[in-house]
Amino acid sequence: MHISWDEIQTLEALVRTGSIEAAGRELSLRHSSVSRRIAALEARLGTALFARGARLVPGTLTLRIAERAATMRGAAQDIEGFLGSERRGRERTVVVTTSDVLAPLLFRALAKARPAQAVEVLVSDDELELLPGQVDLALRPGQNPSGSLRGRRLGRLKVGVYRAKGGAPDWLQPSAELRAKASMRWWREVPGDSPGAVTCNSLLAMRDACCVGLGRAALPSFLAHGDARLQLERELEGGPPLWLLAPMARGVPKALRETQGAIFTALRSTEDAFAE
Repeated sequence: MHISWDEIQTLEALVRTGSIEAAGRELSLRHSSVSRRIAALEARLGTALFARGARLVPGTLTLRIAERAATMRGAAQDIEGFLGSERRGRERTVVVTTSDVLAPLLFRALAKARPAQAVEVLVSDDELELLPGQVDLALRPGQNPSGSLRGRRLGRLKVGVYRAKGGAPDWLQPSAELRAKASMRWWREVPGDSPGAVTCNSLLAMRDACCVGLGRAALPSFLAHGDARLQLERELEGGPPLWLLAPMARGVPKALRETQGAIFTALRSTEDAFAE
């Protein structure tokens, strides 16, 4: 037998307040709604819970239920307070996840957007699950987002061949793991037979190796933009589409929508980041 919390809560309020009118005011229910809930509970239990007369008199079973429900009421109030505090905290903070490679691009956008909300950035190469109230936005490369996500396409990342002034002409090599990434198709432009070349398993490490003259590197242009040590030799095709993603959810707070819009606009306008 299933008894809902609404029914138990109504019975407890009715016993405690002593009248249908008072219980209705406390629960923001009409007189008829209180009566219907009690009638439904009595039908389910197969017994009368109150003696009807000039006033409602609870029976022994009713009092025992109400006694236990009082503890439940305290727990429910505690949960409501906790959730209210969490909601207020979430309205003040937006959580964004991205990879270590894309983090510099995100930080440049945040510096430009200056969102009203506090921003917590989770940097991880793992694709963290987007859950409303836990992780709000993700900056990720890839194709169209899955059905559980809604996304705004920023554009296709610009990629180029960079070399330090006076640096070695050899190619810096990506590791096998890096070369295998579907989002980094530009590696087909990088010869894999450079004797004595330095191999890196990170684009950030490859950028740093390029800066000190260890060789030329294929890099997303935003990683090299503004660095006086590097010069662009030529642009490459094959940069992945970049998305700002959010979970599919109803009732997204206005502040979060505004922050998402500000970050998107700032990302899209980042100089030398997108080829389209």
